[in-house]
Amino acid sequence: MTIGNLKLYDIFRNDLHLPDDKALEVVNALDDHYERKSSAKIEQLATKGELWDVKNELKQDIHTLATRMDLMATKEELSNVKNELKQDIHKLATRMDLMATKEELSVVKNGLTLDIQKVKSELLGTIQDVKAELISTIHKSVHYAAIAQFIAIVAALVGIIRYCFVR
Repeated sequence: MTIGNLKLYDIFRNDLHLPDDKALEVVNALDDHYERKSSAKIEQLATKGELWDVKNELKQDIHTLATRMDLMATKEELSNVKNELKQDIHKLATRMDLMATKEELSVVKNGLTLDIQKVKSELLGTIQDVKAELISTIHKSVHYAAIAQFIAIVAALVGIIRYCFVR
């Protein structure tokens, strides 16, 4: 018997004038009751393994999102635009009569180069926006995992403290 149980036993026996066996029976019944309640609460708490599983699942989701951001497709799109522009240049060059000056070709080339740079900068801006959103999602996921761990720890401590003071 614990000290708390001995105090209860003495109260039942001395103050309430119960026989020894009845006082012991009441103390044991109370002990069993509170032990069942505390074990039921403990069973509801998440284990470290469960928290790690949730954390790993979130990491895997983030990794899946990162691989879905298909950067190779973006490079492929840029390459397609570049090829289309080269074809347009070739078409323009064949359509222009042979008397076209180098200055005219240079102007067209510069215009197309500026268009290519504009497309590149737009694609880079889009990639940076997606990257920032992914980082924000990662921060939120880590934050929620930390909150879940904190709640689990606090709940475990409350259960332990209640169990200690019940006895």
